[in-house]
Amino acid sequence: MAAEGKRKRRFIISIVGLFLVILGILWITVIFPAFDKVPTDYDRTYYFEGTFSVMNPATQQLDMFPIEQTLAQEAVGTEDGALLIHEKRTVVNSATGTDISARYGDESTLAIDRRTLEFVTDIDERGRWWYWGPPRPTPKEGYDLWNPGAFMPLKANYVRSEDFRDLGVLVFEVDAKDINIGNDPQSGLPLLYSIKITQWVEPLSGTVVYNDSVATTSLDQMGQKVPVQISRVRYAEETTVDLMDVGTSAHTLLVWFRTVIPWLLIGLGALMILLDILVVGRRKRAEE
Repeated sequence: MAAEGKRKRRFIISIVGLFLVILGILWITVIFPAFDKVPTDYDRTYYFEGTFSVMNPATQQLDMFPIEQTLAQEAVGTEDGALLIHEKRTVVNSATGTDISARYGDESTLAIDRRTLEFVTDIDERGRWWYWGPPRPTPKEGYDLWNPGAFMPLKANYVRSEDFRDLGVLVFEVDAKDINIGNDPQSGLPLLYSIKITQWVEPLSGTVVYNDSVATTSLDQMGQKVPVQISRVRYAEETTVDLMDVGTSAHTLLVWFRTVIPWLLIGLGALMILLDILVVGRRKRAEE
């Protein structure tokens, strides 16, 4: 009877171990991916600061003024599995307090895949494609990030790894030059667009904790480039602080839920099965 009871206990231990291994595998392949998505109630506002330098038609010189920019994003529903996000960009001349969004702002509705962060081109209002933001986890191979100024995706290339305010990040850089974006409505001359963006990305969550960009729009006058607008824009400190909190918290949670918990389940389950096998093997040798 005692031997029978031991066999039952070992059987139960093996079954529990097998269950834990299967649960760990399902956690990695099914359970966690089901939760690792942009929430349907997504709502975030980003604040930027910087300067615009704009061609003055009277002086034919660039006039520079400080700006404050707000990017408000809010999920407004789903369509065929895509998350719809209403996005509104407003710009204010911070020297005068004048809202200049009519000229420099933007408003549209994005359609993205909640898990991959890729645009769903057939549903997206402007037919955008490739990534809305860095994929999660963020690969060192880089990613193709949609750029509204270029009206196309641009490659973000890995530059280096570093600690940004004590958070480990990957630094990526977009550096594109002289993209033809059409003709100037007044002169009819070709417009060329150059952009350099540097992003500091927490790699597990894809959170961009800091963003700095310089964009230049130029007229192509028979091969001579004449800048008509230069925009230097970066995250405002309040947005950086907010996103540092997001990135740090997400990093900790993802380490546990994406890695530690499933492998702990698999390891514990495998150990229980192995112990049962060792006990059975020892008993058989003793009987011999």
